[in-house]
Amino acid sequence: MEFLKSMKKRKSKDTKETKNKKKEDKSGSRKKKKKDGPPIPKSLRSTKKGKGKKGGKKTDNTKSESEIFDPNTFTFKFDTNLMPEAENHSSAQTAAFDGFAHSVVSAGVEGLVKEYYDQLATFAPPGFFDRTIFDQNTPLKKNRYKDVVCNDKTRVVLHDGRPGDYIHANYVKGTKYILTQGPLKETLTDFWRMVVQEEAAGICMLCDLVENGKPKCEPYFPESSGQSLTFGDITVTCDEASQPDTHTHIKTFSVLDKKTSKTMKVNHYKIVTWPDKTVALSNLCILRTHRLLRKLPGISIVHCSAGVGRTGTFAAIEIGIQCMLNGKPIKPAELVKALRRGFLSCVDMDTQYLMLAEAIIDCAISFKYIDDEKLFPLIEAFKKQVAEYVEAHPPPVEKPIAAAATTPAAPAAANEKPATQDEVQTPAPIVAPPTPTGGTPVGAGTPRQASVPRNNRKTSREKDKKEAASPPRPPVVRQPVPQSPRGSKERAYQPEKTPEKVVEKVAEKVVEKVVEKVAPVATPPAPKNQPTTVGLVKSQYLE
Repeated sequence: MEFLKSMKKRKSKDTKETKNKKKEDKSGSRKKKKKDGPPIPKSLRSTKKGKGKKGGKKTDNTKSESEIFDPNTFTFKFDTNLMPEAENHSSAQTAAFDGFAHSVVSAGVEGLVKEYYDQLATFAPPGFFDRTIFDQNTPLKKNRYKDVVCNDKTRVVLHDGRPGDYIHANYVKGTKYILTQGPLKETLTDFWRMVVQEEAAGICMLCDLVENGKPKCEPYFPESSGQSLTFGDITVTCDEASQPDTHTHIKTFSVLDKKTSKTMKVNHYKIVTWPDKTVALSNLCILRTHRLLRKLPGISIVHCSAGVGRTGTFAAIEIGIQCMLNGKPIKPAELVKALRRGFLSCVDMDTQYLMLAEAIIDCAISFKYIDDEKLFPLIEAFKKQVAEYVEAHPPPVEKPIAAAATTPAAPAAANEKPATQDEVQTPAPIVAPPTPTGGTPVGAGTPRQASVPRNNRKTSREKDKKEAASPPRPPVVRQPVPQSPRGSKERAYQPEKTPEKVVEKVAEKVVEKVVEKVAPVATPPAPKNQPTTVGLVKSQYLE
């Protein structure tokens, strides 16, 4: 808390110096007039200048949600979308970034996580959203998850004359972003209709097509240079593909709408190091992508899989930076609440909430908006705490999809709704099968010596020496079979034996015994219609 006290002293000292300087610049008559005039009432004094020494602590300079967001129009109140620069900082920008960094490091990881679960984990703004159109399109398989709602009040309406006007996408007014889910098989054409209609200059993809064996997004663009794909009346051609670093893939598309003969260029940025339900590997990669999207002349479409976790965090980082650049400091919780007014469920993990705060501070450091040297070691300690928390709280393990069966699956019902995000992302816990009597499950990885009782280890060592002296055995391939219940005398594993093999072995033994006992004389003829045992076995199984 010492750095907070030092900052308050420095700010109070600055205000005193500026006041004295203003007094020196004023004329003597002005001084007399002010001195001889009536004193300013305390009520007005506290309203204009904040509380004095007797009033206690200073008022918080951070803006509330209503001061940066208009709930009537769902618009963020930015004067303009600014580009952060390393020079020519205004005092308002420096104060905004400086105050944000102080509030974050003073709360720490523990405070921010508590803030997330107390204020944001279940926060849904009442009266600010409508899901009527969303529910109507769920049976049409236009929504990936039935619990990730598209707000009807801010949704993108397709009005190009083609059938259907719905797509799971929302405007973030006041910014240059449209946030959407990853395209589905049923929405591929709708996605490119939106690109053409909104004249999007960029697409930012925050997921991969398949992650952990699960499909996250339908292939909606050509991968290699010169390749073309057609979606309805819209043809997309890849003009150029590059990979500037390990985090980003960049492509340039030529888009042709055959219905209107409209052509346009679209830049595609794919971040490949941001796993689902957790943080990106590099915050600087995210900040570089923001900078590239700001330079584009038109709007940008951002998506991941569900369109709320990574997509919402990506947008919240940009909105937070724009708040600071416009001289409007805001707390992370107020920022997320404002974004959720128009785009529900965004920033849906505590680790992503930490990433939001850390990335804004990284932007301030990269462009030298923070000039307090005492703050840098505190920021480094905070970043270390974030890394430790993320490592200790990995994303939920997703159950990979099993290999395709030889028989086709039954078709889904027409009115079947998609699963919720939790149903897909968080499968039921895997329970280990019961352990057979006197052993451990196959593949448990338990050391052999650890499973031997202490009084039997000598016998085990002697057995190991004998096994080492004997020639190696060929590996035995076992087929997995269900284990027997605990306490049963039946063996846990029994190799599969077909009737043919059993009878074949029995037949061989019978033949050997018969040959040994029978004398080298002619075999007496068998009764009519009564075959011998040997002939029966040979004719039925051995031929």
